[in-house]
Formats: sequence, structure tokens, C-alpha cells
Amino acid sequence: MLEGFSLAELKAMWYEMTRGHAFASSVLVVIVLLSIRRALIRVVHRNVHDTFLRQRYQRTISYITLFTALVVLLPVWLPSIRSIATFLGIFGAGFIIVTRDLWVCVVGWAYIMIRRPFGIGDRIQIGNVIGDVIDIRLMETSVIEFSQAEGGQATGRLVYFPNSRIFTESFATIGAQVAHIFQELQVHLTPDSDWQKAAKLLEQIARESYSAIKAPQPPANAETLSNYREPRVLVQMVGGHIVLRLHYMAPNGLSTESKDYIWRSFITAARKYRSIRFPQKTD
Repeated sequence: MLEGFSLAELKAMWYEMTRGHAFASSVLVVIVLLSIRRALIRVVHRNVHDTFLRQRYQRTISYITLFTALVVLLPVWLPSIRSIATFLGIFGAGFIIVTRDLWVCVVGWAYIMIRRPFGIGDRIQIGNVIGDVIDIRLMETSVIEFSQAEGGQATGRLVYFPNSRIFTESFATIGAQVAHIFQELQVHLTPDSDWQKAAKLLEQIARESYSAIKAPQPPANAETLSNYREPRVLVQMVGGHIVLRLHYMAPNGLSTESKDYIWRSFITAARKYRSIRFPQKTD
């Protein structure tokens, strides 16, 4: 009884049903697939509450639906190429060559989805573009651009780049787990200044800045990051002046705010000590 439902029998049955009725069978297939897609999306919306994850599932379902429709309907409209080998032999090579860039973009999308070098919400730099990732589509990735000037403020522009660029250009990422980037702040003092006191002030203010500007909490694996948020001050002499170089990790997206807070607090605190002197500009 089950022998009639073998793969060969099902193929023969489908051939008999669609022969001479390509349009009707196509409509039937489209209706069935769209109904299944709609049902699956409803399930996702009921069970997945994260917006980005829900969008990813919805897009994956759409891609699978489209691929299934092509696989089912291609033999209906092109009976002469029912043999996949024949189809690939006649059209495959030329089609792949002509659409090479498109396929590289698709492979780039697959690499991003599987390898996860970056995700939605991460700040990345690819080529001369710096921005926060807001969407990863089959062909391109879109980011909100940030300026390369000090502080990295948003420009308000939405930049799209093809996924193929991840294979041809180097890129850097700032993941959501760490969420901090390296910053340096230089303070010039006169040679007779109390640089030890100034250095302690800078370190103390840099630590306070994390809570003052509502910086994100360190990740669970912070101990493996070698105290990545701990500020430190390096001292050197440049042109007869003492230069304090504060190294610290600024919260991602709050570089300008953290630097502004440190400068305001340090200048205010330094005024209380006559031993901390700033060099006068001379023409």
C-alpha cells in the first residue's frame, strides 16, 4: 500500500497533474506556500519577542519559501530541463559567470550568519565606513554611519555595502559583549607641577566617568579581558613640558561624553591645587 507513495510514483503523479495545466498548478503551489509561510511567521511572532531575532526568522522563512517555489515550479514551466544535469550543463556555467558578484554577496551573507564576525548592534569599520549595524540582508548590510572625527558622532546617514566586501577588505568590529573602545587623553603640565597628584586625579575621574555617564556593566568574562576598563596614566617629557597620557576604555557610543566629563572634572579639580599648573601658550 505504501509502495504507491515512493519518490518515483510521486514524481510521476506530479507530472501528470501539471502537464498542460502549468498556470493552475503554479497558482496552487504559490497559495499553499504563502499559507505555510504565513502560519510559520505567526508562530514566530507568538513565541519570539526579540525584534531582531524575529526579523531574522521571518527573513529565513521567506528565503526558504522562495527556494521551494523555484524548485517546485521550475520543472512545471520548463519541462525540457527536468534533468538538473542538463540544465547545469547548458545554462549553469554562463549564469554563474554573469551573476558572480551576486553569488559572492550571498556567500558573504552565509559567512556572516555562520561565522558571526559581527551582528546587529555591533559597531564595525569596513574600508572607510564606520557605523552601527542595523540590518543584515541577503545581498547587503546596512549601518548607521559615524564620523571618523574624535568622539565618533553619528552623521545621520544610512550606508549600505555589499556583503562581498568582507572577502576583499579588512574590517574591525566592536562587539556588544565588550562594548568599550580604547581612548587616549593628553594633559600638558609645566615642569614644576605636581604630576603625581594630577595623575591620581585623572585616574580617579576616569573611573568615576563609567557610572557618571551610565556606562554598560562589564561582561561576565571581564576577568579574561585583563582589566580592560581600568584606566592608567603614562608620563613623558615633550618639549620641556610634562605630558600625562590617560589610557582608558570609553563606552561604545559614549566616547565624546566620557571625554567631556573627564576634561570638565579634571579642570575643575585642578583649580583647587596651586601645584598643578598648565603651560602658557607663547607666540
